Amino acid sequence: MGKDAEQIFQKLKEDLSAYVELKVELLKLTAYERTGKLVSVLSYGLILLFLAFFAILFIFLALGFFLGDILDNVAGGFAIVALLYMILFAIIIFNKNKISEAIVNEIISVLTAIEDKKKESDNEQTTDTAGETDF
Repeated sequence: MGKDAEQIFQKLKEDLSAYVELKVELLKLTAYERTGKLVSVLSYGLILLFLAFFAILFIFLALGFFLGDILDNVAGGFAIVALLYMILFAIIIFNKNKISEAIVNEIISVLTAIEDKKKESDNEQTTDTAGETDF
């Protein structure tokens, strides 16, 4: 009986170590998935940010030329646009904490949305594989 118990404990130890290794692997893969999705969302946001930057840049260039036409002084038109940029810059600096908080909240909401979708798909898979059928 001593050898049987020893074999059982050896098998239990092997199973437990295999379980722990699989659980660690699952945690790593989950972290990779979350990181990948976060990077993709941030990349998408960065692309939108660059497009918005160029749109605003061209709008302000057009505004500078337009104001220069109205004032008959191109330098004056661009000086007004430069003043508008400085005002926007000051607004952004004064609202740094609100902007940072909004970005953090957006990242957290994206991560929780990813987690919620994963939980929903896991729940659907468990109900599908439970063998329940409608008669």
